Amino acid sequence: MRIAILSDIHANFPALEQTLKSIEQQNIDAVYCLGDLVGYNVCPNAVINEIRKRHIPTLAGNHDVKAVQIHNEGSNDSESYAYQIVGKEQIKYLSSLPAHIKLEFQTADKLIRILMVHGSPYSNKEYLLEDKIEKDFTDIFLDCNADILICGHSHKPYHRVLENPTKKGNYFHAINAGSVGKPKDGNPKCCYAVITISQSSKFCKKEGIGVEFVRVDYDIEKAAQAIEESILPNDLAQMLRKAY
Repeated sequence: MRIAILSDIHANFPALEQTLKSIEQQNIDAVYCLGDLVGYNVCPNAVINEIRKRHIPTLAGNHDVKAVQIHNEGSNDSESYAYQIVGKEQIKYLSSLPAHIKLEFQTADKLIRILMVHGSPYSNKEYLLEDKIEKDFTDIFLDCNADILICGHSHKPYHRVLENPTKKGNYFHAINAGSVGKPKDGNPKCCYAVITISQSSKFCKKEGIGVEFVRVDYDIEKAAQAIEESILPNDLAQMLRKAY
């Protein structure tokens, strides 16, 4: 099973287009999205429509929730522009998205439990950073009964392997899928994760699953200039170019 994980597209349709083309060129069995389809750029409706057209299971990111709140409560200030331009049908879709996706995969000797979240299992605004204290990280896995925890939100990809403190010699896998539309790791290319699990996957080995981060070229200037031609802050365009 090869699973592609998208996250944090942030209304960057040129980035999403090229990412999906990249996925189509690989032997992928399933695609999931961890949320934040909107915010920071000018194509939220095109992004949402493409995700819906492809029937990609998607989580509610904090920016998706913010867009729904702004539409429900009303806001006309320029800071809310990126959310005001989300259409009514698209808002309806965002309001229906779940907070978690749980999967189970049976290997030859173990039932693997996978938990997908936007930020953390407890909040779509909480960051699970790569340098999180190990005990605090493993406590989350134990609390959620997960073997693999996949998140986004920070826009910084990583794969961290942690030893299960209750079962020495067995390991948890924490994976951040990075960002399709607004990377913050110094590399402006789109990023998505591919996770490979097979019948022979063994969690008594640190390399029990395969995790690959795929970087994809896209027309960054097109996306950046769209921001500069809108009423959004020009700083957002520089963030795309420099990936911070």
